[in-house]
Amino acid sequence: MKRLLAQIGITYFSVLAAAFYLPDIAVYAIGGIAAGLTIVFVIIRKTRNTIYIPLMALAALIACIVHIAYGFLAVQPVVDRYGNTSHTVKAVMTEEAYQSYSKHYYRLKTQEIDGEKVDIKLLLKTPTELDAEPDDILHFTSDLEVTDNRYYRAKGYYLVSDDYDTDVAVESPTNHSLMYRAIQLRRLMRKSLDTLLPPDCAALCRAVLIGDKYALSLDNRDQFRYAGASYFIVVSGMHFSVVIMLLLRLMTRLNRWVRFGLIMGFILIYAAVTGFQSSVLRAGIMMTFTVFGMMIRRQPYPLNHLGLSGIIIPFIVSPHGAGDIGLILSFYATMGILLWANQIFPRISLKTQTGVIPQFHIIDTLHRYKERKADGLPMKEKSDPPFSIRILLMKVWNSVAALLAISLAANIMVFPITVFVFHEFSLVTLLSAVLLSWEIFFIILLSLAVCVLYPLGLLCYPAIVIAYPLMWLCKLVLWLVNGLASLPFAYYRIGEVFVYTWMAITVILGFVVILYRNRYRYLKYAVLCSMIILLGGILTHHLLQMNVFSLEVYSCGNGICAGINKGGKLYLLQVDANTDDLYPIWDRLSYRYGSAEVALCCNKSDLRLIELYREDEFAISKLLLYDKKQEYTEAENIVPFDKDSTYILDDEISLRVSTVGNTAVPYISAGERHILIVPNGCSIDDIPADMRTADVIVLSHAGSGMEELRCEDLIVSETGDLAPLTANALKGSYQHVIFTDQGDVRYRLR
Repeated sequence: MKRLLAQIGITYFSVLAAAFYLPDIAVYAIGGIAAGLTIVFVIIRKTRNTIYIPLMALAALIACIVHIAYGFLAVQPVVDRYGNTSHTVKAVMTEEAYQSYSKHYYRLKTQEIDGEKVDIKLLLKTPTELDAEPDDILHFTSDLEVTDNRYYRAKGYYLVSDDYDTDVAVESPTNHSLMYRAIQLRRLMRKSLDTLLPPDCAALCRAVLIGDKYALSLDNRDQFRYAGASYFIVVSGMHFSVVIMLLLRLMTRLNRWVRFGLIMGFILIYAAVTGFQSSVLRAGIMMTFTVFGMMIRRQPYPLNHLGLSGIIIPFIVSPHGAGDIGLILSFYATMGILLWANQIFPRISLKTQTGVIPQFHIIDTLHRYKERKADGLPMKEKSDPPFSIRILLMKVWNSVAALLAISLAANIMVFPITVFVFHEFSLVTLLSAVLLSWEIFFIILLSLAVCVLYPLGLLCYPAIVIAYPLMWLCKLVLWLVNGLASLPFAYYRIGEVFVYTWMAITVILGFVVILYRNRYRYLKYAVLCSMIILLGGILTHHLLQMNVFSLEVYSCGNGICAGINKGGKLYLLQVDANTDDLYPIWDRLSYRYGSAEVALCCNKSDLRLIELYREDEFAISKLLLYDKKQEYTEAENIVPFDKDSTYILDDEISLRVSTVGNTAVPYISAGERHILIVPNGCSIDDIPADMRTADVIVLSHAGSGMEELRCEDLIVSETGDLAPLTANALKGSYQHVIFTDQGDVRYRLR
């Protein structure tokens, strides 16, 4: 009965989160099975007496009912009435805008749609920044698209306005909300950090302290991801616990209920400053129950608190909010730590001959010294053991072992979820935890001190002093993350088919373990077998990809979408297509590669197309843009050119672009092969003669001037009914003529 709330709450949250990602038919099936099991468990005497078994089945049933009911009663009416049609909207800006790549995102809450009072969430995307502040009222007319993006849907944004030509009028509010005050406090904290620290260090502090990960550059965000340390730059339970425990230490002399009130106030303010992120709410709820238990002198039981947070959060946010991947990772990482950290630590720590595990107990030691000083006793007792290098080294290792145990316990739960959702993982996650945990701990404390002291007039001088070690700590963290991300085999992306295969094998192993009595022993073997299959599959895939060097032309209607794949990495992506069929291509590229080194935009319409489809999950390191008017010289991540240029992308890949009229023509040297891509709107006669003799030429369609092309192989990105006839007509002029009417084309370059 001690874990009853934990078992019910974790079951309820788990089923609710899974239902968000599963098709409706699967949710109905799970609900039906849960209903049947509930009845069976109530009937069977043995399970009826063990009350938590039928209650867990009932919790799963309720979760399915809540998910289905919310979809039918709250989501579907909004989507059916306003989705994919144009509407006039009046909405309040609820949060600060943020920029991702070249788009600006505005989170809104509607007041009126087409003159009727409507209260729903809406996400507005614009290519240019609006002069708008939180609490401002925005007026615009736009198509409200129904989004399939699960990240947005988990946040409650089912409708998205993504028109490039939307005219937005901004109206100032008559009064400000309490959330606006929290945002002003966040800005004050941000200003303190930006004033005292270099930009990269201030950005790291903002990400760690207030969850402002968009302050970090794209390169730094990618490096944290590759190093398996992304959880450090999102606010979660670790950040809360660090600050709360510090405050409890500072307020030991206060009345316990005064302490409780101050802690609750801080939790509420801190959650508001971080934007009430779901992972923060989870940590705040758990900390509230923990601190309340301490105040009434009850032994806290964190697993029960975790279960309660799993029940409460979906009611605060929404049932679909349980699908927020940040919340899921935070929830299960906490669960893993609470279940297994204390069991793993003794197995990897060093012990003395008497079985004692030497550890650093700094706070307890300082407290003991303080008491002995107050009593007039010597700082060291005669019975204390003498100093020993061996014991010191054991304490150092055990400190590392404690970090390893926590990281291992968290990854037991988080790793499968990360692989399943993102199709990627880092092999240096544990190393990152060991090397970065203490630095992040001190960055949180010092950043908070700077944000509190700097705005307070005379106390700004201590803040300036604190900022100096804080700066070096941030530089150390960024240097370590860069080094970890650069290690060989640090980061992997996995194919979707392999992910599902590995997950299926792992589930089968789990069922096999359940069948045996000595489950713990077989569980170790099952985990080891699962990891061998995963790592063996990845190693095999990596070895097979090492010699891959190919031109890929993706079937996208009558346009061009092509890339250069070398060693399983997308080095160059060129998009020149006027089609709505690009989204599934981006989806496949996101799963397969996750990023591209360089994307070439032959004109501004190509840039618009890339920004329309690209989301955070597909990163492009550099955008090469033919910018005839030099309008993008200051844009981040964009390298503009207005004349013939050459770029070296790799030791075997170079790109030469020739400006022809209002577009740019790419000529790629890949190994010993040369590739010409002829974009739309470009006359073949205007292309330099030496480029027309490439080994491979890619066209969007067969047209006039093709007799000027001298190549071995011709690839035509055309899927019309006449494509086979055109292919037959061209076969006499080229060695191979390939059309994309049968799907993507992969042309080996080596």
